[in-house]
Amino acid sequence: MAEVNKEVDNGGAEAIKGFNFQKANVILLAINNFQKNNFKIYVETEDDIVVSYENYKAYIQVKKQKHTFSSISKKESKKVQGDDGKKITRWSPSILEKNLSSGAASDIYKIIVKDIGSSDKKKLDLKKPGSICREVYKINDEARREIIQALPEKLRSKLENFYFYISPINDDLNEAVKYLIGCLSGINVSVDDNRGRIVIAELSLTIDQKAQEILYDGVDKEIKAMDTNYFSKVFVTYETLNQFDRVLNSLGYNEIISKRIRSERLKIELNLTDVKKDIKEALQEILDNDNFSDLSNLEIIGLIFKRFESLNLNRNTLIAVAVECLCEVEV
Repeated sequence: MAEVNKEVDNGGAEAIKGFNFQKANVILLAINNFQKNNFKIYVETEDDIVVSYENYKAYIQVKKQKHTFSSISKKESKKVQGDDGKKITRWSPSILEKNLSSGAASDIYKIIVKDIGSSDKKKLDLKKPGSICREVYKINDEARREIIQALPEKLRSKLENFYFYISPINDDLNEAVKYLIGCLSGINVSVDDNRGRIVIAELSLTIDQKAQEILYDGVDKEIKAMDTNYFSKVFVTYETLNQFDRVLNSLGYNEIISKRIRSERLKIELNLTDVKKDIKEALQEILDNDNFSDLSNLEIIGLIFKRFESLNLNRNTLIAVAVECLCEVEV
């Protein structure tokens, strides 16, 4: 049996420590796209965000400011001390150059911004919908002529696949959290009883962990990925929770115990997948045995509890996992 050593951080769900504009946009991209085939988000690899699914791949820079063509095309300078002790200027690639430097000519390139300068916005064409964003701005011929001169020649052809995305994420991060909770509700994810904030806290923590992973030669880039399987576990729907409540209510526990078991349900898909797999196999054995065909839900849960009580899990946690498994094998 796998050892369970991670728990949902309810305190983090209240504070959502370290939550910022980039994380909020990663979460928004996940909410809107996680059901696509082979969907993955990579954090802090070739770019701030890399999104892929099927034959699509996008490299994304995230900038929490209003930007213009000039600001994204301007090389950054820094005064440093040379070997001879004299000050020299070192130049870094522009935001746009960094964005276009990864990937292949067929890939997509985006810069997520808070807004675009009004005069430059007039030189952009609005596209609805984008592949992973509800709407994006593509540069027109006039804009391309302005921007292209600031780019190395080898990157100029990639402008054809370059877009701006104006993020709807609010500067006030409390408002940003509320917005994301609304988006979760919009895809039928349960956000009641503080679940919405817990989901965002879990995602925020995972994004931090992925960002901090360092890639060395030979290290698989997939350690930086979050995929459809992960997001599907985190985004628990009302339908799933209603089924869980229906089975739980059939057990006859009092309201206090039932509430505690429901709160443990939040941990199952995030932290107890190995335990769940073992319990589901044991449950299937019980249900396939004709001698147990007349058992009530409560009696079945009792058998599971006896078989797995040596795991040293909280009683309510173990019951929650058993109920969840019973929901999934009931059909």
